[in-house]
Amino acid sequence: GFTIDPELKAAIEADQAVAQQAVVLAVQPDAPFDSPLPLFPYQKVGASFLYQIGSGLMADEVGLGKTIQALAVCEKVQAQKILIFCPSAIKYQWAAEIERFLYPAGAPEGEIVVVEGNKRTRDLLLQGQIVVRRESWKGKANGWHKGTGGRFFIVNYELLLRNLEAMCCREWDVIIADEATKISNATAKTSKAIKRIRAKRRIAMTGTPVSNRANEAWNIIDFISPGAFGNYYSFLQRYCLKNQWGGVFGYRNMDELSAKLKRYMIRRMKVDVLPELPEKIITDIPIEMSEEEKVFYKRLKKEILFEIEHTDISKINAPMTIQYTLVKLTRLRQVSDSMELLGENTKSSKLEALKEILSEFLDVDRKIIIFSEFSEMCKIIHREIPGSLMIIGETSDKKRQEIIKEFTEYPKKKVLVLSSAGQYGLNLQVADVLIHYDQPWSLAKSLQRDGRAHRIGQKNKVQIINLLSRGTVDHYVKKVLHAKAELSNQLLGDTPISMGDIQQMLKYEL
Repeated sequence: GFTIDPELKAAIEADQAVAQQAVVLAVQPDAPFDSPLPLFPYQKVGASFLYQIGSGLMADEVGLGKTIQALAVCEKVQAQKILIFCPSAIKYQWAAEIERFLYPAGAPEGEIVVVEGNKRTRDLLLQGQIVVRRESWKGKANGWHKGTGGRFFIVNYELLLRNLEAMCCREWDVIIADEATKISNATAKTSKAIKRIRAKRRIAMTGTPVSNRANEAWNIIDFISPGAFGNYYSFLQRYCLKNQWGGVFGYRNMDELSAKLKRYMIRRMKVDVLPELPEKIITDIPIEMSEEEKVFYKRLKKEILFEIEHTDISKINAPMTIQYTLVKLTRLRQVSDSMELLGENTKSSKLEALKEILSEFLDVDRKIIIFSEFSEMCKIIHREIPGSLMIIGETSDKKRQEIIKEFTEYPKKKVLVLSSAGQYGLNLQVADVLIHYDQPWSLAKSLQRDGRAHRIGQKNKVQIINLLSRGTVDHYVKKVLHAKAELSNQLLGDTPISMGDIQQMLKYEL
């Protein structure tokens, strides 16, 4: 008895046809896509997918060249005003990539705008009232002058709330959200703000689209196509299991959600599209702690177990309780790294093992990246490894670029130490050894680390080494990360850690 509007019906049918074509296209080995950019066949498929569906999620595995595919779409649609969001650490890398791919003879003055400076300067840049001198990208005092221009505007996510009004001054041809997990929290102000900016096309990019929770998919898709998955609370009811405190502890209908995601997302793995990419060799190296370290570790472990066992049973699985306990577990991870992190003596069995491993690789001129979750640990490693370079959260953007250039271009600079601040967006194919000094909680973060070296342009086998202190949280986290891969295969993410996991971790012995 319902009357269907013929125009609405035609629009829905047309959209369904586009969706079906996109799903079929996403699994093709190649596709016709005219572009001046040097695209691999699978990259032509990705660019064609984004072009056909209008707005979408480029979720290729880390290292497969998402940037060039997004730029190919911008060229195809002849976009003139493109707003790019990315972490602060890789703003200048974006500028360099745009120039390399689109302007090999050099970008015209004011064509690429890295938005920085005080609030008034940033507003004027975003509104196109001033332009940046090409030779003064780093924001020197004489780097700006009046004029109209700007095609690519590169902004870090922190400026979303500070300069939102200027960003809303026009309708952009394309908005690109790189490392889109930055906007995966539906309740965060930044996640809400980015959706207020008008755009003809929206492209989200991330190699780990659901890094910790399946519900993180909602806001990324809602940014791409508002309303596509309904409102956030109906999404939670359909796909998430919640406890009495409102926290998500499990998921359901994952096959249905995965099928729906295919309409908006394309994802390829290295093993599928780059068989010529050198293999990744993973080695776990167990390290025996000294007796002094073991005693200190066991004492801390008993204290944390005692606190858990005496927590009110009604609050044991509350999200805040779990988060608080994870913070306490950080102390155990620090002990396995170096007792110096907790103000004890400077002894570290793991650090001594690292030095031995490095001596073998340095003798044969290998370039090495060392990752640690802790900035203070990075400083200790940097101090103990003569001639090493280091990037941590407090490293300025300008200094970061200088360090990357030094590491990639100077043969004598062989070791780069990175904290979590260095996980995203960096292209470091010059390195073929990557050492995980400690293990991140998230499988997604671990893959992000690996992707710094194991990516397009890598010509050598990549040796990945996990340093694991025996009988500690190191070993158990590694086990948990592998266990989480089941949901990752379903929906590209990790399951959250439960209190049961934590208790098993604390009771784990090797």
